[in-house]
Amino acid sequence: MKKYILTLLTTVTFYSLSITAMADSSVWKVSKDNDHVFIGGTIHVLPESEFPLPKEFLEAYKNTDLIVLEAQLPDPTDAAAQQAMIAQMSYSDGQTLESILKPNTFKLLTNYFDSIGSNVHQFTSFKPGFVISIMALIELQKADISGAGVDAYFEELAIADKKSIHYLETAEMQFNMLSNLGKGYEDDFIEANLELNSSFTDFFQQTLDAWRIGDAIKLENLINIAAIESDEKSYNALFTHRNKNWVPKIEDLFKNKNKEFILVGAGHLFGKEGLIALLKNKGYTVEQKSS
Repeated sequence: MKKYILTLLTTVTFYSLSITAMADSSVWKVSKDNDHVFIGGTIHVLPESEFPLPKEFLEAYKNTDLIVLEAQLPDPTDAAAQQAMIAQMSYSDGQTLESILKPNTFKLLTNYFDSIGSNVHQFTSFKPGFVISIMALIELQKADISGAGVDAYFEELAIADKKSIHYLETAEMQFNMLSNLGKGYEDDFIEANLELNSSFTDFFQQTLDAWRIGDAIKLENLINIAAIESDEKSYNALFTHRNKNWVPKIEDLFKNKNKEFILVGAGHLFGKEGLIALLKNKGYTVEQKSS
């Protein structure tokens, strides 16, 4: 369960934050002076059964002028962009996973792909972060979990409503981060994820249930604390460094007359270096939205 959270870009004790564990939503209002933004913690893959969304998400969207998402991913029909992404996720120096991993680790990876009727050699040219992401998608499919996430839902809604959409980082930045996950400790990274496949469905359902009711402490325990204990390097790459880069961009949103709704993976919100704590430390008032 611990490292799979690191592959879901999907995908929480509050230290200095006094927020109740059983609040009604994963939406927060962040205020300073006479201005505010809303921040929603999202799930990147959301089954149809989870719609409609909690009303706090819809209310925040209704009362804002534009939405802010993590990154604009390339259109699946954009062949050039897709090729560039694949190139970034692939080895270009003649190396392969088979040449990098220890024989026993590669055997475990081979057994995994054999078990789902696939051939490991289809994936050996890819870097560990991308292979683990493929495995996460496979586990979602095995558990019959599918559906556009909260971010994608609001992106489509904003396009239909002709609301502006801004992004906190580029797709290239996300791909670069993913391509470097596990670098230098590939065997540990791969083996840990292989061991956790059996608990993935349970982890996802627990995360989904906690997200739905805004159970901040449960989310932090599932995502942030477990991730730090399991793989601090990957956690810092996926969460800590990005959060710190995003804070100045969020602060810039207070310099205009617009009202914004920021939507990021729930794991970005919590912990002492999560967005909520970082913004609170800078003097912003943070209020969890509830009925």
